[in-house]
Amino acid sequence: MIAKTKNNWQFYKMSALGNDFVIFDFRKQYFKISPRQIQIIADRKNIGCDQLIIIKSSEQPNHPELPLFKTNDQLFYEIDIYNRDGSKAEACGNATRCVAGLLFEENPTHKKIKIKTLAGILDCNKISDKEISINMGKIIFLENFFYANYNFYCANIGNPHAISFINEAISNEEFFRIGPQVENHQNFPKKTNVEFAQILSDDLIVVRVWERGVGETSACGSGACAVVACAVKNNLVKSQQVTVKFTGGKLKINCIDGEIIMTGDYNKIFKGTIDEELFL
Repeated sequence: MIAKTKNNWQFYKMSALGNDFVIFDFRKQYFKISPRQIQIIADRKNIGCDQLIIIKSSEQPNHPELPLFKTNDQLFYEIDIYNRDGSKAEACGNATRCVAGLLFEENPTHKKIKIKTLAGILDCNKISDKEISINMGKIIFLENFFYANYNFYCANIGNPHAISFINEAISNEEFFRIGPQVENHQNFPKKTNVEFAQILSDDLIVVRVWERGVGETSACGSGACAVVACAVKNNLVKSQQVTVKFTGGKLKINCIDGEIIMTGDYNKIFKGTIDEELFL
């Protein structure tokens, strides 16, 4: 895995459906990181990413600044998730899948691991070498609202989502106008993710997403879960097994006994090193 080198930060660049991440492994290295540094790393003129992820575990060095998650399970990990603007996110399905992929590669004989996020503990299952299934847990349905001629169904699956089901693709002008307005709507004191979803059939929904603290992204794992859960709850689709298609690719979402199961692939792009002079 990654080893600490003097004055350098080592990382993985990974993606899932085009949603990309810079991942630091704090089990092997440790440093303080500020919102400004996250913004610099996430800037597309530098490395660039939608979110920055930190892997932690109970076996890492005991730094007083870093709370440890105590467990006897050696395949039980914890992650912190930061948006491009430096704010902390509770959940990210695509990022969790990427981290799970790294950990399964590290532990090739195992088929199951658990990852703790601010949204809760997620069960991750290895389906194949590049396909992982994650139980995202139960969804909480919130009060819906009407804004700018759009009905929004609201839900929380560790992080908040506002979803509008539309009959035809939203224009770029509308998307870039309405997305940030809903993200920052007074109904959401901590902001929200925004999805515009077209139901093409009972088992296929096309989604365009505006992510909180990021902007438009090519996909959103938790967003796919929220879209399908809202569609099922409001009888907009008959199937509880739905494929969600983003610009970056597809996710399979199953609603099983009130819980949401997300299945998809991941990609390891490269391993790199950040010189701390980047932040000067």
